[in-house]
Amino acid sequence: MRAPGSALPLFASGALPAARRRTPVFGLIGRRILATHLKAAALVMTMFLIVAFAIDLAQTLDGVLARADELGRSRVLLVATYLGYRAVDIATRLFPVACFIGVFAAELMRLFNRETTVIAAAGWSPRQTLLVVCLFALVTGALQFSLERWWRPAAVFAQAELQLGGYGRRFADGDLGEPSWFVVNGAVLKARVIRSAAPELADVELYRGVVAGDLRDVIVARHGVPADRPGFWRFTDVDLWARLPGEDQSRRDGAPPAYAQTSLYLISQYPSLELRLDIVPEVLSFYDIAAFYLPQAPLEVLARDTNPLKGPDVDAALWRRWAAFFLPGAYALLGASLAPVAGAGRVVAPLRILVLALAGYLALVATKVSWAMGEIGVLSGFTSSWLSIVLALVGVLVAQRMLSRPH
Repeated sequence: MRAPGSALPLFASGALPAARRRTPVFGLIGRRILATHLKAAALVMTMFLIVAFAIDLAQTLDGVLARADELGRSRVLLVATYLGYRAVDIATRLFPVACFIGVFAAELMRLFNRETTVIAAAGWSPRQTLLVVCLFALVTGALQFSLERWWRPAAVFAQAELQLGGYGRRFADGDLGEPSWFVVNGAVLKARVIRSAAPELADVELYRGVVAGDLRDVIVARHGVPADRPGFWRFTDVDLWARLPGEDQSRRDGAPPAYAQTSLYLISQYPSLELRLDIVPEVLSFYDIAAFYLPQAPLEVLARDTNPLKGPDVDAALWRRWAAFFLPGAYALLGASLAPVAGAGRVVAPLRILVLALAGYLALVATKVSWAMGEIGVLSGFTSSWLSIVLALVGVLVAQRMLSRPH
């Protein structure tokens, strides 16, 4: 037997009186519950933004004001613009957390106010609450999907273009300074990357044959840009260093010589030279920028098989954007399922509430960990993106099983 005022399982099944089954799914009660969940999630997200803005402005306000003076723009307007861009980025990171905390808190309040008992007596079934939470999941999922796929990349690169904040320093176009190394077409390339929509290479050194263990020649160039032909680059002020014709480079045992024993000579010089180099321009346009920040179009280009420099973070970012639609809803369901476990009626169990909230937070930490493992290639992009959602739904089932036990 269940004591009066006890919590009902959110997804409980079973026969209900006909009057209860006729209660409108999205009638007054459903709209009230949905509005409560949305308001609670919005309130938590607002609190997150206030705290994040305070921390962020403490570090960047002077730089933003100085940038406003450089651009000749209103300080107030530029600070507001910067905070708008930051709000999009912060919301993308924390909105699923806000959905969990907001729904968890809202369901606790309904439980402690005996609202769940009253509406159950009025004919409202747990299945109908599930449908309301699913509608909440659709609304919040559409928002999270838009944030991940379009709005956050636009906000991040708008900051980079205006040279505002941390993204303005890290993602702005220009010469990256230190040389970078690439392994492509069986060769090793050393060059400085000039990041822009039309990327360039400077101080180029191309070591051909080194990957196979037999250094054939070295091409040194001052500058390089993508050629008109796909897969080719045009280099200027080129020096070709190679072995002399007929020079015996073989050891007696037939093995290739050690690099220290390989003598190269300046063979030719060219004002311009086109070479096959399978470096997709988008690799350099967004070089040293995590894939999940990238706009959708270049991200899809980098994910193609024609990009030999594709990293595991590219596939992880693509799958993550699809999974984003389901993430807030999964954690909203988890919050709505854990709340009734916290107590019944007006009985408040602070320790149990704290433990359940911590369990939900650990699930959210697992999301970040699985994403990071996908970005470094420990897990596949598909697995890392969907694992956290599966874990949240498993938590929902466990909570419902606990609620289904007789009290």
